[in-house]
Amino acid sequence: MEYEESLEYIANFPRFKKEPSLKEMKMLLAELGDPQNKLRSINVAGTNGKGSTVAMLASVLSTAGYKTGRYISPYVLEFRERMMINGKMIGKKRLAKIVEAVKEKADALMESGIVLNAFEITTAAAMLWFAEENCDFVVLETGLGGRFDATNTVPEPILQIITAIGLDHTEQLGDTIAKITAEKCGILRPGCTLLTSPGQEPEAIGVMLNKCNELDATFVTGAAGRAKIVSCDVSGTDVLVGKTELALSLGGRHQINNVLTVYSAVSILREKHFAIKDEHLVEGIAAARFPARFELCSKEPVVILDGAHNPQAAKALAENVKEFLPKKRTLICGMMADKDCEAVMAELAPHFEHVIAVPVDNPRAIAPEELAKIAAKYCENVEARENAKETLEMVLGELKDDEALVVAGSLYLASELRPMLMRYKGNPKA
Repeated sequence: MEYEESLEYIANFPRFKKEPSLKEMKMLLAELGDPQNKLRSINVAGTNGKGSTVAMLASVLSTAGYKTGRYISPYVLEFRERMMINGKMIGKKRLAKIVEAVKEKADALMESGIVLNAFEITTAAAMLWFAEENCDFVVLETGLGGRFDATNTVPEPILQIITAIGLDHTEQLGDTIAKITAEKCGILRPGCTLLTSPGQEPEAIGVMLNKCNELDATFVTGAAGRAKIVSCDVSGTDVLVGKTELALSLGGRHQINNVLTVYSAVSILREKHFAIKDEHLVEGIAAARFPARFELCSKEPVVILDGAHNPQAAKALAENVKEFLPKKRTLICGMMADKDCEAVMAELAPHFEHVIAVPVDNPRAIAPEELAKIAAKYCENVEARENAKETLEMVLGELKDDEALVVAGSLYLASELRPMLMRYKGNPKA
């Protein structure tokens, strides 16, 4: 099997199953020799902040000398971004070989009537690779929910983390914070330690506490109230936690809660006798990178790329836009039709002089005309265009130094447009 064939094989699987279950995933892993049983995992669930938290924590562990696997979903740059060891993506040939091994077992199961989805195939491949590489730690980001997520097959994670809870994937997880939190709490085990981000909704906290009481688990809130902001601008934030100053390259105030969560995760791992020094924490946080999370693509003029696709993420982006960006702002936005487009536009559109709705190269995308109609309720200057790349090229060509551009709404859109933004004249890496 070649690399492109492996991607095509995974893409042919459905996104969801009719009945959520871990039974089929466990059967596939059993056929592969149960690689998940060989992993020392940290499982990270939540609605927003999962990816950034995983990136920072994996970077700290790698800096401390631990061979650290990192699994995220979805990807932004390319598929191999989903599985890394010590910050390096799996090689194309190795991925093809791993997927071929999974295919052999998966095809046999499907011939007997077992139904699998794309995320299960990908997660099984990642777990097999991490086990073969003898990783010291694997930081796993849940794909959807937690209770029936394919990553929830590791028997005894060393730590469970739940980041900010919000309303997303409501058709699959429930239409209230309490229902969604209950699904996320499915990653917990009897006697475990649950670490959650500071600033959680009270309703979410209540569900977590009840679940921890039920499982005799320890409940910890990430370094609550212990951060002093040293500096905060569009390029990043410096925070003082106790006597440790942490410099985040990930921009936006919303990252403060994520770094406090990572700080507390390190404290918990130290209590479990893992050797992570302060300098490892400082260096690992500073080295962490994660594309399309309030990513500064240009300083002059300011250009931001953000994958905000639900109301909570849009609210965080809007707050950063108001605080850090010039008043003359343009938003290029494309979204999935199954997201809460109305709520996202209500958060974002009022803070821009100009909103341009563009298509996203995905069958689930909302048409630009439909998104523009929604945005027009909240911004006077709205238009729809039929080509995202041509639109970006036009806006960048006309953008002045005292203006700002934000590209947001979908990680699929971010993936499509990021290469152009990385080559833009105002990008320090261009």
